[in-house]
Amino acid sequence: MMLRMRDGPSVKIFTVLSLVLSACATGGNLSRIEDSQGLPTEVGADLHRFEVREGVVPRPSALAVRQDAVPLSRKNKLSKKSSRVQSPTFEKAAVLKDRGPHSLDSPAPSVFEYPQRRPKVDPIWVGEKATYDINYLGMNAGDFTLQVLPFKEINRRKVYHVFGEAKSSKVFSLFYSLKDTIETFIDYQAWAPHRFHIVLDESKQKRNSLELYDSEKGETFFWNRWNHHKKGYIEIKDRFPMKPLSQDSLSSLMYLRTQELQDGDVVRFPVISEGKNWEAEVTVLRREMINSPLGRVRAIVLKPETKYQGILKKQGDSFIWLTDDSRKVLLRLEAKVRIGTVVAVLKSFESGMRSDSDR
Repeated sequence: MMLRMRDGPSVKIFTVLSLVLSACATGGNLSRIEDSQGLPTEVGADLHRFEVREGVVPRPSALAVRQDAVPLSRKNKLSKKSSRVQSPTFEKAAVLKDRGPHSLDSPAPSVFEYPQRRPKVDPIWVGEKATYDINYLGMNAGDFTLQVLPFKEINRRKVYHVFGEAKSSKVFSLFYSLKDTIETFIDYQAWAPHRFHIVLDESKQKRNSLELYDSEKGETFFWNRWNHHKKGYIEIKDRFPMKPLSQDSLSSLMYLRTQELQDGDVVRFPVISEGKNWEAEVTVLRREMINSPLGRVRAIVLKPETKYQGILKKQGDSFIWLTDDSRKVLLRLEAKVRIGTVVAVLKSFESGMRSDSDR
């Protein structure tokens, strides 16, 4: 269920796929890579901007939030005869605004403004908790729990805190054990991540990877520590250019849940992973009824275009089922990989509590 990072960048929209592993033999004894105190000093003067604050009521940001951002889908819909529309992204993902007087001989200095991209109804509620059975090659490989923790603050901005944990089943652990965690911090107004963190604790690898997304500067800071049973210890600390308001591999799912998904729509948005930029494309195929712990419900069927490498290299189409309501809960996911098909099925769901501002 974690974002798999192997010999090359392994980019996925949805992290639940990567419970499937590349081998069925345990590796050597590897030490877990623990979190160090604070952020790496290489982040520089912006270090404080990416610290997570607990239980803070956000103060008004010095960076104004646009209230007049207009979705492209309102402007560029095709004729009523066609159900296919432009992706529901925004006309300008970010705005550069003149700071004030400047020399005519030099470009005007600018300040980044986060857009207002909140949906009419917030699908993500604090306390939400979804647990999935992950099946592979006809057996239960483990489970994945995804929950929304209380709001946090990063860079004086209110953020969602989404946390996931993957655990291999007892039987699957005989071949390959894992206990992985993943978390993202998503801007409450702009619906794009500020910080992404994964920790892999597996038979063949231990990994601690942090990505910090600076939409204001258009760059990401990638800090990756990896202890591999064959390659040994590897550490990377580097900066990479990124498109402002890019999604990570977990926030992508949450962002999709904010969209108005009509049959035939194609949703496109930028994604950043390990310093690599690409565009996600998700097609809305149809509606259908599906059995679930929520009862027999109507579901939206999506087809994501994803990029896989190694064991999870795409061998066929992937499909996602979301509830056809304001919450758009992930019900089911299927993906063909090189040595079989991974199926994630919702087995329990706790709704959480709606934010006061959305009542």
